[in-house]
Amino acid sequence: MQLNACSVKTMSKKIKNIPLSNSTVSWRIKDMSIDIEATINEKIKISPFFSIQVDESTDVSDLSILLVIVRYLNANELEENLLLCYPLTKRCTGEDIFNAIQSYFCQNEMDWAKCCGVCTDGGKSMSGCYKGLRGHFKIVTPHVTWSHCCIHRQSLAVKPLPDSLKEVLNQSVKDVNFIMANSTNLCV
Repeated sequence: MQLNACSVKTMSKKIKNIPLSNSTVSWRIKDMSIDIEATINEKIKISPFFSIQVDESTDVSDLSILLVIVRYLNANELEENLLLCYPLTKRCTGEDIFNAIQSYFCQNEMDWAKCCGVCTDGGKSMSGCYKGLRGHFKIVTPHVTWSHCCIHRQSLAVKPLPDSLKEVLNQSVKDVNFIMANSTNLCV
C-alpha cells in the first residue's frame, strides 16, 4: 500500500481523535485483559486435559499472592499461561488456596476432571495430605498426579553459592535464555 501526503494527514487526524486520558487507557487495558482471559479459558475448555502449577508468595507489602499457571494442549502444542493472580486476604492455609482456585474454576465453568497434574513448592499449606491443598484436590480430582517443583530446590541450593560460582551460573542462565528465546539461535 502506497501512502500519499493526503492519506497520512487523514490518518494523523484520526489518531489524534482517539482519547488517551488515564481512564480511557485503563479501560482499554482492562478490556484487553478480559479478552485475553476469556481466550485462555476457552482454550482450556477445548483442551482434552490441563495441568496447573500453584505458588503462594508474599509481595513487598506483605500481601499474600496466589499464582496459578496453567499448561494445556492447543492445536497439538502445549501452551503455558498465567491463569490466576489472586490476593489472599485470609490466612494462607491449603483450604484458603483451594477455595480461591475452586471459586475461579466455578466462575469460569472449568472441568476438574480434565486436570491431570498439579505442581507446587511442597510447602506445608500445599502438601498436607488432609488439610493442605493436596488433600482438598484429592477430594475433587482423585486421579491427579502431584509433583514437586524442582526450581524451588534449585533456588535453595544456589543461595549459599560463592560469588565466583554465582557469576558462572548467572552467565549460564543468560546464555540458555538467549538460545531458547529464538529458534534461529539454536544453530549458533
